[in-house]
Amino acid sequence: MTILAVTGFIPIPGHPRPAQYYERLGAQLAAADIKLLRLDTALEACWLYRHLQRHGPVTHSTADNPTKNSLAYHIVQAEKFELIAEAAELVPGADVIVWIDLGIFHLPGMTAGVIKDFMARAAAEESIAIPGCWERNYQYDGRYPCWRFCGGLMVVPREHAAALAAVMRDECKRHLRETRNLSWEVNTLARVEQRYPDLPIRWYKADHDSSMFTNYQATEHADGWKAQGLRGVQG
Repeated sequence: MTILAVTGFIPIPGHPRPAQYYERLGAQLAAADIKLLRLDTALEACWLYRHLQRHGPVTHSTADNPTKNSLAYHIVQAEKFELIAEAAELVPGADVIVWIDLGIFHLPGMTAGVIKDFMARAAAEESIAIPGCWERNYQYDGRYPCWRFCGGLMVVPREHAAALAAVMRDECKRHLRETRNLSWEVNTLARVEQRYPDLPIRWYKADHDSSMFTNYQATEHADGWKAQGLRGVQG
């Protein structure tokens, strides 16, 4: 089985951390001795930016950090699922696509060895494996991030990549129609887990540190689901 890591950078005007900060962290990721594809793009090229040009305006959630949690920030975070699907198309020989945030090395405990060991163990994954902090009994509040999923790491078998991107777009659009509010991509992902029970998302316990990688355990298969059979996808 062939496994590919994908990351990317999209500049955000006015973001409190400069691009140079992410480039330094990205250099550490690039040096981790893994197969890595970096897909950079522009804010204006993001699907959600284009969608809001046609269907805006909307409000956006900021929690306690409005400078960081801008409308553009939420647009950029939503794009990572598109980049996973793009990587699956660009590298057809990759059986498993792993999203890793470009700035992952700002988390405690991160080393190149942690990532390399994780990639070796995740190469046979057949579910969509995503680490998260909160158990299923969490309380959802769209004004704040929902940490059911951490967001910085996702393991996606190639046959599920396009469907995951599609349901994330679909759910984001539905929520915008109903609330006129945009929040974090992890909030959308939590709703997707609830609204699309046929999607083989496999949650495992972790925190915003190296445990996202070290707590991962491989599974043999994902029963009862095929990408072409997912109900409710509008694209």
